[in-house]
Amino acid sequence: MINNIFLMTKIPIHGLIKRRLSKDIGNCKSKRLTLLNIENIKKILNNKKTYRFFLYTTPTKKFRSYSYSFCKNVFLQKGSNLGKKIWNLKNSVRGNFIVLGSDIPFINFEDLYNAFEILKSKDIVIGPTYDNGFWLIGFSNKKSIMYPFKEIRWSTKHSLYDLVRNIEKNGNSVNYCKKLRDIDIIDDYCEYSDKV
Repeated sequence: MINNIFLMTKIPIHGLIKRRLSKDIGNCKSKRLTLLNIENIKKILNNKKTYRFFLYTTPTKKFRSYSYSFCKNVFLQKGSNLGKKIWNLKNSVRGNFIVLGSDIPFINFEDLYNAFEILKSKDIVIGPTYDNGFWLIGFSNKKSIMYPFKEIRWSTKHSLYDLVRNIEKNGNSVNYCKKLRDIDIIDDYCEYSDKV
């Protein structure tokens, strides 16, 4: 079985990515953070024959990182918010897949493998973050899954709670993979910088 992995990101352009974080650390460091995270996912999936790596980008479909040119296996984001963008992707993908963010520096192959293992028995897998959001969400294709993103309070401490409540209300099963830190604010970045 092929496992599809979509990395959701804005194209790494000065002033476009991580605007809130860029106010504190500058556009150059924000761009570097995003590019390094994209390259990390690309590298840990190299030679993994049962995994396919895609980018889910905005506003364009082509860019270059330090080591790679990305122009194939790139999908443009569609939708007015995060939930609608993920749902539009779900409606266009066959088979199990996961979507993850481009601001998760400490992810490894085991984290991705475990997410797909969860999808063998659950409808949805979620990777929680320390700020009560999520760094990953994945969907199985075993049964019908209802729209889980209704009335999510995005970018708040309630985002994960709202999502899980909707999933359970819809009658779909869910489980969690490893909790990881996403880099949204200066405190996250300082902790990340201390470890690299």
